Amino acid sequence: MSKNIFIVTAHPSSKGFTHQIAAAYKKGHEAIGNTVEIMDLYKTDLKQGYLTYEDRSDLKQPDPIRSAIQEKITAADEIVFVHPMWWISVPAIMKNFIDNNISAGYAFRYVNGRPVGLLKGKSSRVFITCDGSFFLYSLIAMPFWTIWRFGILGLCGLKVHGPHVFFQKFKKTEEQKQAFLNKVEKLARQ
Repeated sequence: MSKNIFIVTAHPSSKGFTHQIAAAYKKGHEAIGNTVEIMDLYKTDLKQGYLTYEDRSDLKQPDPIRSAIQEKITAADEIVFVHPMWWISVPAIMKNFIDNNISAGYAFRYVNGRPVGLLKGKSSRVFITCDGSFFLYSLIAMPFWTIWRFGILGLCGLKVHGPHVFFQKFKKTEEQKQAFLNKVEKLARQ
């Protein structure tokens, strides 16, 4: 049975390795008959301003862009995030995507004061590029992965795969980069 894959990328340069990762993942899924859409947050027609509101009830106001993006998330069997690690975090545009679209009432709700994920039955995967070493990442940035796994994706009920981190990108040869892309494509085919 064919699956629907929704990939969200966040790198301002069209030459960013994140775009190559997204393309490799797409290629692997399409090879087995799945449908894939890549949403480049820097180039999409569905641009969103920073999340602002005065009262929480303001968040319930109709927003056609948020609705369109949430429809893509709803239709997806797997949601994939591909981004560089900047300042031990996601790029601001990715954080804004999360703030605007992975929201209470849509992706989770509170029941008896506890969050309940509303995106159950879907899976997610995160690919991260960084210039730091594995040692540096494991010491400083593992809390960052905990936020992805438990504070965002897991909270929404998604089954989480990964993280898949491409360490010390600036030191890698073209052969090493291609080997990582081959692994990404193979992951998609599984």
